[in-house]
Amino acid sequence: MKVLVIGRFYEEGFADFISKELAALGHTVTEYDPGPKLRSFGSKARFYSNRTKQTILGLKKQLMVGLGFSNDLRSLIRCVEKFGPFELILSCHDFLMPNDIEVLKKLTGAPLALWYPDPVWSFHRHMFLNAPFDFLFFKDPYLVDILSRNLGKRVFYLPECFSPTSLRDVVLTDEDRRRFGTDICAAGNLYAYRISFFQNLADHEIKIWGLPAPRWARLGPVKHMAKNYFIAHTEKVKAFRSAKIVLNNLNPSEIWGTNVRTFEICGARGFQIVDWRPGLEQLFDTDREVVTFRSLEELRHLIAHYLTSDIEREVIAKAGWERAHRDHTYERRLRLLLATVNGQERGFPLPSIGWDRRY
Repeated sequence: MKVLVIGRFYEEGFADFISKELAALGHTVTEYDPGPKLRSFGSKARFYSNRTKQTILGLKKQLMVGLGFSNDLRSLIRCVEKFGPFELILSCHDFLMPNDIEVLKKLTGAPLALWYPDPVWSFHRHMFLNAPFDFLFFKDPYLVDILSRNLGKRVFYLPECFSPTSLRDVVLTDEDRRRFGTDICAAGNLYAYRISFFQNLADHEIKIWGLPAPRWARLGPVKHMAKNYFIAHTEKVKAFRSAKIVLNNLNPSEIWGTNVRTFEICGARGFQIVDWRPGLEQLFDTDREVVTFRSLEELRHLIAHYLTSDIEREVIAKAGWERAHRDHTYERRLRLLLATVNGQERGFPLPSIGWDRRY
């Protein structure tokens, strides 16, 4: 197929993984990035440079939306005219206004799909629900359940996943163990809830990998945990493999589903303790492939147990690694997405939770 992928193409970005995997599957891919161009992450300087660009873009987009105009529809039309015709247009976030989707449908006649990678907190104006998308894919089964029942949209469940080519296996060196080794590690943004959460674990040796916290944040004891360094690809594997426990505390707005880190930790063969969510049992065998907690008290007991259980950790990490590589790769997800667009499938099966569907 000839596919137009619309998204932000930066290191370890959602759209970048999708584009590369579609090409690896033999499809012809054209990338459209609404900009601005972002540099690779890593240092504080690059982080603040990217954040400034994103802030300016966000203000511009808000102004254009307020006036009822697209962000830059003309450049998108030029892209379609130059590289089309396309057999599928796949947007990787809410980059397009409803008017943009209407224009694309008239211009191309191709099916338009949105695969939304974030939880409900990022919906903001959620204009995509008013846009004439043919397919809407969400990672949280709660959203799929409520939207499909109440809006009658073509809404499907498609959990996140990971890229095996990004997380290639490595042999840890002594230097890797010195740099990344710790009792507990985590990776992700330091937003308010996560900071408050890790303040409760200040009595443990913890390394938190990721971009710097916002300037307004009061880190307290978390300041000594934060490494202020974005890990990617093999460095992420080294960090997850060098820690005894990789702790994955989910954003509260992950309602029934889970985040991308769940799949990456298992894909890197890390031992994972993750916030319980009702949809997790369908994705992993909890307590055999991942370990879940439902409260801070339970988490403390699990940490105390697994810090001294080397063999048990390794057995669980290996089982999670096998499951992730078998069932939760971008290749598997994109094959399912394309089969759904072609009418052969109906997305990932919803877990047996939630509202009574007899209505």
